[in-house]
Formats: sequence, C-alpha cells, structure tokens
Amino acid sequence: MSLPFHNPTSVVPQLRAADLTGKRRSGLTLIELMVASTIMAITVAALAVLAHAVQSGAEYGNGHGQAVQHARVTFERITRLANEATTSPQFPGLLVVATNQAGNLYPDTLVVWHPSGVPSDPEGLPRFSELVIFCPRAGHPNELIELTAPSDTRTVPMYKNQALWFTEIEALKSSTTTRQVNLTNLVRTASTDDTAPEDSRRACVRFNVRLRPSDANLAAYEANTVDWDELPWVQNVYSPSLGLRQVWLRIELQLMPGGGDQANNTSTKTAIPFFDSAAVYYSVKR
Repeated sequence: MSLPFHNPTSVVPQLRAADLTGKRRSGLTLIELMVASTIMAITVAALAVLAHAVQSGAEYGNGHGQAVQHARVTFERITRLANEATTSPQFPGLLVVATNQAGNLYPDTLVVWHPSGVPSDPEGLPRFSELVIFCPRAGHPNELIELTAPSDTRTVPMYKNQALWFTEIEALKSSTTTRQVNLTNLVRTASTDDTAPEDSRRACVRFNVRLRPSDANLAAYEANTVDWDELPWVQNVYSPSLGLRQVWLRIELQLMPGGGDQANNTSTKTAIPFFDSAAVYYSVKR
C-alpha cells in the first residue's frame, strides 16, 4: 500500500501567508488610530467641562457665602442701632436723606439718633455728635460706611429740611474729624447716566422710613379735621392723653458675590438682594 505523496513546496507559501497575516493584525490601522484619537479628545473635553463646572460652582458658593456674611453683619449693625434709637417730639429717631439727581430721588443715607449716654436735649433736636449715619463712601459707591462725628456738638437741622441735611452730610463725609467704619465693599453699583456711566455710578441701597400715624395724620388732628381716636394708632394703642407711634425702617441692599472689585462689574456676576427691617416706638402726647 503506497502512502500519498505530499509536495513540501506547497506548504511553504501557506505558512508564509499566515505569518504575514499575523504580523499585520498585531498593529493598528490608520482608521483605528483616528477613532481612538477622537474618543480620547472627547473624553478630555468632557473632563475639562466637568472640571470647569466644579470650579465655577465652588467660586459661586464662596462668593455667595461671602455676600451673605457681609449682609448679615451690616443688617445686624443697622437694625440694632435703629431699634435703640432715641426719639423726641421734634425728631422721630430715624431719618432718611435722599439725593436728588436729575429729578430722581436716591434714598441711600440713613440717620439714626443714638447717643452714647443721655441725649443733650431729650425733648428737642439731637446733636451731630449723637448721630450714627449709614451711607455710601464718597468716591467709592460700592462701600457702605458707618459715619460718626463725636466732636461736632452742633444742633442738627429741622427734621423735614432735606436740602440742609444733604449739605451737612456731604460735609461730614469729607471732614477729617469724622470717623468712618467700612461695613461692606460688595455693594452693587449702577449708572444713572448713559453718557457718563463711570462718573454717575450710585450704590444700590435703599432706606425707607414710615411713620404711623404719619406727619400728615398728626397735622390733620392739629387742624381739627380728624379726631384723636380716628388716628391710625399702632395696634390701636392709645388713651385720651397718649398714643403709640411707630417708626418703621425698611432696608434693601444689593451685594455682588466675590471680591469688592466685582461690585462695578455686573456683566458676569448677578447681584444678590437682601432685605431687613427695624422699628422703634414712642408715645405722642395729645
């Protein structure tokens, strides 16, 4: 029985082809490299976006927390002094002085009668040394300051003389004898004149004082057009000889998150509004 004949030369080409095919499969083609590079680029871009989002969130949280802390400290100082304000028949303890600019009123200054001891004239007008004034710093509207003049013993103007009050406060801001304490440097500022946006920037802070009964109500009583028991007494608390009057202070303060240099830049930051209130009560004699 004869064995089948195998030609050894016919196996060699097959082995060589297999070897060559195995070598080609051990590498990457150009298309595979391009796909891998694209996947890596997408992954890196996604990680970069995620890192930026985390960083932005951390910056926002830090900036927001800083603004909240500034607002808390500022409100605590203002409301505490307002609640402890001294009153008299000629001065109800709190006064808002507004700036008239181009016909618009900006009530950004608060005057509090808060003497360190017994007032000089409990039944009359306070002295400048007995006042605590909250207002924007001159030339730096993003800073809210507490202003006092402990050596100024002059009597203040009449309560309703807004023009004279404005003149006196502007003089106190520039006086070298006044004491200025910075409460916050994060106040948002806004321009009131498009032709000179940097020169007309004002602080976004507003004070409002409401009297109940109001001056008009008391004037109507003195003119015998309204009876004593018809006046809007607070919680209807009054007697035949006395009535309870409320001086209610409302505060709006807009702060910018982040450092003080951000107060003039609202293009990338959004201001945070804060609100608070205080009240002082005193008796009005019939």
